[in-house]
Parts: sequence; structure tokens; C-alpha cells
Amino acid sequence: MRKLALLFCLLTVLIKCEKAPTTGTSLLHLIPQKSAAIIRIPYWEDFSESLKANDPANLLSETNFSQTLIKYSALFKNFKPVDETYLSFVALGDNDYDLALITESNPNLVSKDSVFSVFINAVSTYDYEGVSINTITINETPLHYLEYNSIFIASTSKLILENAILQNNTGRDPIDASLEKMIKTSNAQRANLYLKGSRFKKLFRTILPKFKFSSNATPFEWLAVDIDLEQVESLQLNGVAMTLNEGKQALDLLKNLNPGQAKIAGITPSTSRGFISFNYSDWETYRTNLAVYQNAAPKAFKIPFTEYFQSTTETGVIYKENEQLIVSTSSDVEASKISLASISTEKEKFRGTPIYAVSDSTFLQKAFGELLDPPSVHFYSAVDSYFVFAKNPTQIKDLIANYQNEAVLVNTASFSAFSGKMSDESTLSFYGNTKSLADYLSAKVDKKHIKTLKDINFKNYPESFMQLIQADDFTYLNAAVHKIAQKQKSTQIVQVASVKLDTDLLSPPQMLKNYRTKGQDILVQDISNILYRINSSGKIEWKKELDGPILGKVEQVDLYKNGRLQYAFTTPSHFYIIASDGDIVKPFDIEYTDKITQPLAVFDYDGSRDYRFLIVQNDKIIMYDREAKTVDGFLYNKAPAEILQKPQHIRLGNKDYILIQLNSGKLELLNRRGETRIPLKDQFKFSKSPVFEDSNSFLVLEADGTPVTISQSGKTTRQKTKLGADFQFSKLNKTEASLVENKLTINKKSQEIELGIYTGLKIVQAANKYYICVTDLQEKRVFVYDAKGNLLPNFPVYGASEIDFGSLKGSKDLGFSTQGESDSVIIYQIN
Repeated sequence: MRKLALLFCLLTVLIKCEKAPTTGTSLLHLIPQKSAAIIRIPYWEDFSESLKANDPANLLSETNFSQTLIKYSALFKNFKPVDETYLSFVALGDNDYDLALITESNPNLVSKDSVFSVFINAVSTYDYEGVSINTITINETPLHYLEYNSIFIASTSKLILENAILQNNTGRDPIDASLEKMIKTSNAQRANLYLKGSRFKKLFRTILPKFKFSSNATPFEWLAVDIDLEQVESLQLNGVAMTLNEGKQALDLLKNLNPGQAKIAGITPSTSRGFISFNYSDWETYRTNLAVYQNAAPKAFKIPFTEYFQSTTETGVIYKENEQLIVSTSSDVEASKISLASISTEKEKFRGTPIYAVSDSTFLQKAFGELLDPPSVHFYSAVDSYFVFAKNPTQIKDLIANYQNEAVLVNTASFSAFSGKMSDESTLSFYGNTKSLADYLSAKVDKKHIKTLKDINFKNYPESFMQLIQADDFTYLNAAVHKIAQKQKSTQIVQVASVKLDTDLLSPPQMLKNYRTKGQDILVQDISNILYRINSSGKIEWKKELDGPILGKVEQVDLYKNGRLQYAFTTPSHFYIIASDGDIVKPFDIEYTDKITQPLAVFDYDGSRDYRFLIVQNDKIIMYDREAKTVDGFLYNKAPAEILQKPQHIRLGNKDYILIQLNSGKLELLNRRGETRIPLKDQFKFSKSPVFEDSNSFLVLEADGTPVTISQSGKTTRQKTKLGADFQFSKLNKTEASLVENKLTINKKSQEIELGIYTGLKIVQAANKYYICVTDLQEKRVFVYDAKGNLLPNFPVYGASEIDFGSLKGSKDLGFSTQGESDSVIIYQIN
């Protein structure tokens, strides 16, 4: 692994050059026969400068992996070759690799001011076939070298040097003819990388030891890549792959296929890890290539559902976080549907789009197993000209939702900017989100490198691309990482998941803090009174059956004052506190004979987590402390009339107020002991709104929309301007919002919105900003505005209930949850 690290460190420091190097063919013939990878470097002296200058190469500079590379590259940095140099990565065993440096001798080959020169007198020497082989140890690592016939060779293995001497003395020429051709036709102005196809996969697994290839087949004979580091903010790779042209190597499957546009980006969700797309304008040509590859007679070779493939021009795989979908682009949608009719049965409709069960789950694998390694599929749906296949309907629904919300790659500014730098057409193309790829690959590396790989900041380099273009019996490669300006990023609303419950929702989903991730989880109850906890990725973590419906909202508390939060709520007959794992926190499983009539009220007067829990039973109140003991000092145990809403706690200045609305029209303003703090003579026609804090006073909204201000001295002031009946109102700190019919007012800025049946108007604070949320139940649309009254980009989106809004996966990742279909919860993320 450490020797492989050296090779890739040297890759990152390859330099631009302004002068064509000399071509010493004798050097080519000294390249070791079992070379798995070779780097040809026209000039050496600017290695470190190139490493420092190129931003993409520097992304790994602080990782443990990179530090290992730097350590072992120090062995070769002490050399100063003048002419072209070859670095060869040689396979001496199944998983054993060594390095060799080959160049022409010159008087200044060993830098006089280098650390290497300090050890020059400590060199040990032995004779092999008349040639002196020298050995020196630097940082406990031995390095062997020789000078012979104006050639200098250094290696981490004595055997490589001995083989070179034998080659020269016996006249044997180990150079691969196809490799020599590719080297001589490479761009001499840039550094080049050559990979041997038969050794490529073993080489790859030395970096990612847990990576599994779908096939053991050799992909190509040799791959030659020119490495372009001329632009500081990009890394460009251009090259060509050569096969033996016998039809048995994987890239032979692309033979004689014309390239096309990768349209799969038009339906790939913008949060995807990436995609792979294969274009085949001539299906029969590909079928013939596949027959030869599988040792079958082309005329007799058949692939199931040929009619389907003949009606499509592209098939690819979309990689999401933990799942894969297959997508084909159809040139004749009706023909594609007819060809699949014999294996399709309609199971359901999602937003008007049929979803079919597929009886043959492997027919796509039979066609594209060697190129795409697609998963088995059990369902499909036709979305415009796209045919989408997946293991379950939920995956298809999420993709349809994001497609309808236009939250797809092709609509992102960064993808558009990046794809504009690539070829318009390709035969096989690979796209990757760099951060998601790093997270995915972190599971494939050694444990000590996992965290550092995950922590790399890819903010300026969010995407990477590679294209294979078939032409003239060669496969041309084009790959790049470019810096994408921050101003080119755009906002999208992406459906993360649609979570199907066992039965219909009883109430809208609620987002609550996850003390471990600092993001949010979703709690929701169905009509069978089952409570679900769903994580931010859409996974149901647990279910718990309750004795009845939860009244109002679930509250979060920290009973043990250790940062671990619990869920507190009431049903009509129970007071529960449940831990984050779904277990009841004893003794908070309190059952009541008399019905509980209002949601649980939780007071934390001083922010000390010495909670007070208030249970309302019509006109009675029971107050508990954090140990579930009745608070005897609270005197307001029985109200003179039925209590309309759950009690509230508001702090003005240094005074605490407990507010209780009664159906008699009386508003009680109490102190902590339950004694009257402000006596009020006025009666109120209460609406469904709570009492709000307003400029060191209280604000009551009456049923006809009349705002009433109550001072701390008890003075009541009714405003002449009324909101009107059937109003909705929300206030949080200095931000206000109201909705009457289709007139929406945010901080005194009014606007007409489309007519609808609106619910759930509320103001939320997330990531230090205020947002106003409301849902149109008639059209099932969710709207989110900023504090200036501007609708956020790409809203509205689909939603069938009021939403809960907050930081979804972390402190800065905004998202929200809402009802989708009658039995599903939708989780959205705002990118």
C-alpha cells in the first residue's frame, strides 16, 4: 500500500512543460516486464511546485493517506533528472508491488543540497553480472540504484535492477509492442500515465481493498492518459484505451458504436451520488459485440425483450445513497411499453403515473451486466421518455417526485457549468458528486483513512466527470475535476424520501431534534395509533403502539440534564415520556381515569431543565415536576370554567406569566405558584390562536380577527383594524405573518396568492433565519417564504398537510416534512 501511495503521490505532482523532451527509446526497453502502471515525466524539477499550485491535487494534502505519499515520495525527490523519466509500478506477486525509476544519467542527478547526499558515503555495494548495485537506507526504507551505459535506474526492489541487467546483457526486449506504440504517440508536452488492463483491478484494490468488481474480465489492454495540470483550478485527463480487438475485453463491447448525448442527467435527482450512462444508437451492433464477448455465434445469439432495447437509445444506472435505479431513454415510448406488456402488471398510480410490477427481474442484467452491473428490478414506470426500474415502488416515487419538482442534475447551475466543459456526446459516461463519492469510498479504504476522507472539503469541486468515446477502433477517455464558482450554485428542493406507513396518517409529521446528529428526526402517528420515528434519510427506526391519539405536538425534554433528549406528550388517557430509542422513561407512563382534554404543556422557567408538566382535564390542572411528583405549591388546580387551550408560559423582563384561556372568555395571567399576577376585567372571544408576546405586552387575536393588546398593568387595547374571520396568524419575535382568504401579509408586506384551502401558517427559525410556511390542501402544495415575503426558489412543491421545517441533517442543512399520499410521509431537503 505504501509503495502504491508513492505512485499516486507522483501523479499529483506532474508538471506542465514548455519544451518537447528527448525520446530515448533505450529507456522504453528497460521498463520492467510486469509493470502494472507507468508514469512518463518529461521534466522533474517542478514536482513540488505543481503539487502546491494545483487545487484539485491539494484536496488530499492534509489526509493521513497523503502524508504517507509524501513520506515515500521523498526517496525519489532527491533525484534531479534532466531528460524524460519513467516511473514504473511493478507487480512482483499477487499483491506485492515495487517501484522503479528509469532515466538517463547526468552529473547533477543527485542534488548536492538534498538529504540524500548526506548518506552518500553510507552506501553498500554488490556486484551482479558485472554491474554494481548500490543500496542506501533513508528513513528506514532501503533504496537500490545503479548507473550503467548512461542509464540510471533506482528501485525499491533489488530484483527489478537484476532483471534489468539481465535484459541488457542477454539482449532480451520485454517491451510490449502495444505499450510502445501508445508511448510514442502520447502527448510529449505533458506527463503521461499508462495502465496495464490485466493488472488494473488488482492495482485498484491496493487503494480500495474492499472494492468489488462485478466481473473479473480484463477491461482493456493498455490505457494511456495525458495529465493536464496547466489550469490551477482544474485537473484534466485525456487519453486512449487500446484493446486486442478480439472482442474479449470489456471495452470491445463499445466497438463501432456511435456516441450520443447522456440524457439520464435529465431525470437524475440532484442529491444522487452519481450515474453511469451507456449510449447505443445501433442496438444490433452492441448485440453482436456482446455475442462475441460471451463466445456465442452472433446470428444465433438472442437477448430477451430485444424489441424493448431496439426502442431505446440509452440505459444507465443512477446511484443514490443506499440504492440504485436503472433508467432507459426511449425513442418510441409506445413501442417500449408494448414490448414490456407481457411481464408488466399495474400495481398502483403515483400522482397520475402508473407503476408496474415486473415478472422478469433480470432481463436488464442479461443485456448490460458486463458494462453497467445493474441491480435486479421488480417495478418500473414510464416518466415522459424515461423508463425507470427499481427494486421497490418507493424508489420510483421519490424519483418521480424530484423530476416533477425539477430537482434534477440537469437543472443545477454547477452541473450545467461542468458539463459545458465536457464533450457533448459519449459512448459511456460517468458522473459523480465528489462529496458523496468520498463518503461512499470511505467504506472501501483502511479504517485509519475513513475519517479524513469523509472530512475533505469538496465545496469548490462538487462534481467529477469521465467520458469514454468510441471512434476509429479506439476508446478515447476524457475526465476532469473543475472548480465551480459558488455563485453558480442554485437552490433546489429535493425529495429525500417518501416513507409509507402501515395505515393512513392521523396527524401531520413533526420534526424533532436528534441530539446525536444535531439534525432532525420525524415523529408521526397513524390512525391505528402507532407512533413512528423516521430518520432524516427516510428509514423507520422504530414503531410504538399507543393507547390513543397524541394531543397536539410532541415536546422534547432533557430529564437527566445530560443532553440526551426525550419525547413528552399526552393522549386522552395517558401522560408519556419516551426515550429516543422508543422505550418509556419510568415513571412517566401515567394513566388517568378522567379524560385529558388539552395537549401537554411543558414549562422550563429559567432554562435549568427543572421542568413543570401541566395536565389539563376540562377545568382541572395537575402539575408534575421532573420526577413525576405532583407540585403541591401550584395553587391553580381548578379553573372556574373549561380550559380552551393548553396553558402557556411567557416571560416578560424578569417576570414569569402562566396564561390560561377559559371558554367563559376569561384570560388568567398567573405567577409560578398559580396565583393571579394581573387581574383582567375584560372578556375575550378567543380564536384558535395562542396568546403572543408583543413588545413587552400580550397579544390576543379574537375570533373575528380583532387584535387585542394587554399591558403588564392590565390595560386592554383593542385595535380598530380587524384581520377578518377565518384568519391565520403567526408571530415569532419581531416577524409576523397573517393569511385571510388569499391575502398573505408578512411583516406588513401584503400579496395576493392563488385561491385555495390553506392551513398551517407558521413562522419557524432555522439556520439563523425566519421562514413562513403554509400549505394549500386543495392543490396539495407547500409554500415557504422568507421574512421579506419572497417565495423561496422552486416552491411550491407537493405536500398534503401542514409542514414542519428545520435543519434536517445538520445545523445548516434545511429541510421539511409533510404528508404525501394518505399513508406516506415526504421528507424534503433544500439544497
